[in-house]
Amino acid sequence: MTHELDAAEAQLVSHLRVVAGYEGTRPGWVHGGVAALLLAEGRWCTPAPWPGGGTPPGAPGRCYAEAAGWAWASDGALAYVEGWAWARAGAPVEHAWCAGADGAAVDVTWPRPGGAYLGLPVRADEAVALMTATGSPLLHGPSGLPPYAAYSWCRDGIPEGLRADVGRPVG
Repeated sequence: MTHELDAAEAQLVSHLRVVAGYEGTRPGWVHGGVAALLLAEGRWCTPAPWPGGGTPPGAPGRCYAEAAGWAWASDGALAYVEGWAWARAGAPVEHAWCAGADGAAVDVTWPRPGGAYLGLPVRADEAVALMTATGSPLLHGPSGLPPYAAYSWCRDGIPEGLRADVGRPVG
């Protein structure tokens, strides 16, 4: 079943298509870059207010560490999701959040939910292990370049057993 995109989702897809065009293709690779990986393998998470109301407890600017910590502490109830979100200010942002089985975005650092969330949901234990080993988020490196895990997934595809089954597919 195809889901019609709302305005924020359409803008986010448009942005990622432009980025994927700049990334180009690489012979022998599954995906030319992170944007292409997200457009093919990503999942939409539904924007939602913080569960129970109030302000999310995570520190702004620390979305990767906060989301990984919350997902890991949830004992399997939440997945770690890393990708892009459409901020309420009207711009795409590299971001991380959590999501449960219902696909709702549990954004631990933004006081107001974003307009759209598209990311790669990863089992919390796998995300924490990879981030601890590399000292880096999974898709967005601190230097602005994708970290090794992202390059590996673009080249070879997503490893079996890594992805969490949350959210809805892009296509």
